[in-house]
Amino acid sequence: MKNIQEFRLDTWVEKYQATVRLQGSAVNPLSLAELHKLAPEGTPGPVDQDLVLSYGDVQGTLKLRERIAELHSAASSPSGPEFKLTAANVIITPGSIMANYLALTSLVGPGDHVICQYPTFPQLWVVPRFQGAEVSLWRLRRGETSWEASLDELRGLVKENTKVIIINNPNNPTGAVLPASTLHSLIALAAAHNITLYSDEVFRPLFHGATPSPPPLISLGYANTLSTGSVSKALGLPGVRVGWVVARDRALLARIANARHYTTIAVSQLDEGVAAFALSPAVLPRIVARNLDVCARAIALLRAFVARNPDRVQWIAPAGAGTAFVRVLEAAVGGGGAPVDDGAFAARVLAETGVGIVPGGYCFEDGEDEELKGYVRIAIGDEERLREGLEGLERVLRSG
Repeated sequence: MKNIQEFRLDTWVEKYQATVRLQGSAVNPLSLAELHKLAPEGTPGPVDQDLVLSYGDVQGTLKLRERIAELHSAASSPSGPEFKLTAANVIITPGSIMANYLALTSLVGPGDHVICQYPTFPQLWVVPRFQGAEVSLWRLRRGETSWEASLDELRGLVKENTKVIIINNPNNPTGAVLPASTLHSLIALAAAHNITLYSDEVFRPLFHGATPSPPPLISLGYANTLSTGSVSKALGLPGVRVGWVVARDRALLARIANARHYTTIAVSQLDEGVAAFALSPAVLPRIVARNLDVCARAIALLRAFVARNPDRVQWIAPAGAGTAFVRVLEAAVGGGGAPVDDGAFAARVLAETGVGIVPGGYCFEDGEDEELKGYVRIAIGDEERLREGLEGLERVLRSG
């Protein structure tokens, strides 16, 4: 990867070590003991003591791949036929970041055009560009109550050589969620131009509020669809390095599997066993309920924080994912100050309080982007840590 641009997000987090870390995006991680307690009484633990520590199945254990296929299978409509995936549609990878890297490098190259939802996790548009593809950014726009995605704007970005449309649903860093109606419109557009739809669903099923959760994109019937995910973010298991690629196109899966041979012989069987335990029908609903409750309490804390500081902060509450995107304004008489320099502000907060936040414009922008200026990303996966962090953040705001 010689000459690839700096990955600002991870570089920032590594450089600015915080006492109170609000820089991440995963829900408060579980210990093995806590994970076991979420299972019904009498359930064997997540680690099989009799496991033979061989390489295991190169593509991932059959049990784990079958379960992931099941989670991505659904009825295409309330009255429609049930769509079934199998283990053959799934490849296990060391985390979703490797899933994305393998899939993106297998999909695009010089001469291709890629459209990527923006802002989003930078890997999703940097890697295609590094592969020699032209990348256009489909912007989420800040509305009154939600981040909005214009389908008309997307249609205007499509070219004759558009190969892939990439979305991140729920979205990092904004917490925006593309609803089912938008996903169906995406499929209609992609099908008309034979474009691959690529959905990074690493935060699924972390959906907040009463709005119906959209189905997995791959379950909606369009054959030219690929999804990636992991147990890291929504399940609070980032130390379990298990991610996946799910696709219907067997030729594409073969290319991804071939690329995988050059990077990973096999994922740790210990990690795969813990992931299978967490994703099991008996345990997964309990993890999701626990993590949604954690995020709901954190969102309530942030809502109160914004209400106390209306002249200094703005936000749209996240509809999904494990982060909130908050805009900070300069102090001004009568309010309405200009957006702060988010990089300088985040560095100041860390220096004065030990609280680590991610400067959104610095870490997520493609070049100089005025629309992202002043935004900071704040983790909502740990209520107590957030409470402490907001106290420090508020002290900085009140000091001018």
